[in-house]
Amino acid sequence: MKLLQRKGDNKGQTALISVLLISAILIVVVATIGSVAVNEYKLSSNDILASQVRYLAESGVQNALLQIGESTSYTGGTFLSDINNTFSSKDTVTVTYNNSLTPPQATIVSSADAYYPNTSNIIIEKNIQVVIALAQNPAIYNFDTFANNNINAEYFTQTGDMQANNLLYLQNGSVTATNINAVGNGGGDLNYLDHMTIQNSGGVMNLNSNFISCLITNSTISGTLGYGESFFGFPLCFLINSTTGSEEQITPAPLIALPTFNWSQWITYAQNNGTYFSNGQSFTTYLQNYSTISGGIDTISPPKGAYYINANANSVKLSSTDSAGNPIIYNFTGSSIIVKGGLSTSAPITQTSTYQDPADGKYLPAIVTGKQGISLRFSESSSPASATNITGVIYSEGNINLVGYDANQISITLTGAIWSGKSININNEDTLYTNVSTSINSSVIDNTEGFNLSLTKTQILSWNEID
Repeated sequence: MKLLQRKGDNKGQTALISVLLISAILIVVVATIGSVAVNEYKLSSNDILASQVRYLAESGVQNALLQIGESTSYTGGTFLSDINNTFSSKDTVTVTYNNSLTPPQATIVSSADAYYPNTSNIIIEKNIQVVIALAQNPAIYNFDTFANNNINAEYFTQTGDMQANNLLYLQNGSVTATNINAVGNGGGDLNYLDHMTIQNSGGVMNLNSNFISCLITNSTISGTLGYGESFFGFPLCFLINSTTGSEEQITPAPLIALPTFNWSQWITYAQNNGTYFSNGQSFTTYLQNYSTISGGIDTISPPKGAYYINANANSVKLSSTDSAGNPIIYNFTGSSIIVKGGLSTSAPITQTSTYQDPADGKYLPAIVTGKQGISLRFSESSSPASATNITGVIYSEGNINLVGYDANQISITLTGAIWSGKSININNEDTLYTNVSTSINSSVIDNTEGFNLSLTKTQILSWNEID
């Protein structure tokens, strides 16, 4: 019996050992499988993360391309995001410009990485470098006061870029902009600035002439003053009691074409809406139907809409007084005045909101004229002391004259852009007191109908990914 009992004990021990061995083997197998699964999960997660990081870097490049398309003042930024609950990420974008090349270049570097939120251990990173060829000194109409000849301005303030295809004569004013160009194409003598404050940080004030590049007196230029060769074969600019951030010789900016306005589009538009007038007299007669006299001032407020006046080679003249001698204010709020010819007035105009096409929501230009130009002059002593406020695009194939007189210290505020096929003359005749202020509303200009704005954005000629 004892022998049998010992044999039973041996069998139990053998079974126990077998169970332990099998359990150990199972543990090893399960651990191995688990380790493999974890590694596979990590590899799979890293593959997914690598794709996500690359997409993040690529999105930084695409965003930079869009920003540069709006303005070459964009230099990048840092963007933080959570890819998921496990990983966090950031993307750092830098943009540098090289204007010494032809065409100029911009380099975008987008560096994205992902990491565990509570550690400094970088899981994966991706750098993308893109080199872009840009149109040389492109016309950024969003920000421009543009004249196909000269810009003559005094006692004014402006926010936005400025280009004259010939010369600049600026006095007693200030400009905050990135780039200010004078091409000097008309064979004029020199660019003249006196008592001007120019804030062109990050950009260049580029002055050129066929004789002497520039004469600058009693002025401050915070950014770079660039000027090209003069008639004498070398750069020549005289600075008298003036300071600049830096000075350099620079290649003249190219000529910029005036945008083309689609006249035929607006003839049909106005005819369909009952606002087409075959001549200037019929339009001024129409305006008399919307006259309200209060406090000795006649305010003319026609319904908002797009008014097309076919004046041909003549100008529509808006009188400063009515038949009873009351001074007039023209309230064209929410309207677009398009004159095939010219427009002149010696009375204040109010147009503080642009008209939107109900069909597509686009803005119509504020004032458009043909080669006879635009002349907003406040020369009558009886003119009411009321400001002119215009929002939108003022466009003319001819000259644009904005002149106020000191009798009532008229102020002219333009929020939008001024585009002239000839010259822009701001407050350059008889007054010392009129305040003319121009600023840019790029959201309006971007969305303005009727123009060929192919140059609205910075032109990106090509781009190439290096890494």
